[in-house]
Amino acid sequence: MPIKNTHLTVAHDNERLAGQLNLDIAPARGWASTMYFYAALHYVEALLSVSGVHSADHRTRDGNLCRHNETMKIYDEFCELKNISTNARYYGRYPSKTDISVEVMPSLQSVKAEMEKYL
Repeated sequence: MPIKNTHLTVAHDNERLAGQLNLDIAPARGWASTMYFYAALHYVEALLSVSGVHSADHRTRDGNLCRHNETMKIYDEFCELKNISTNARYYGRYPSKTDISVEVMPSLQSVKAEMEKYL
């Protein structure tokens, strides 16, 4: 089970790598949205790990999000990131550059800022 600092390192790595992709290319936007979702996931897991909680899978994490006041505040933003990532990965519905700047990045920043308040 990773510790807080490991989750934060992975979150930062995902953000940094996603920021290096050429968003003029549709599949790159899909992968960027996925990396940003996984960055958000690791910010959430960093917070949960402080309490000794670990989510073994997405379903467990969804439940954990609903059980903690700190994570309930970002539930909608987290789900937005998850949905955009799922649509890109499974259905080839790549987000537009506008989607990245108007939906993905603000949602990630909300999750990150809220989780960092408690870390």
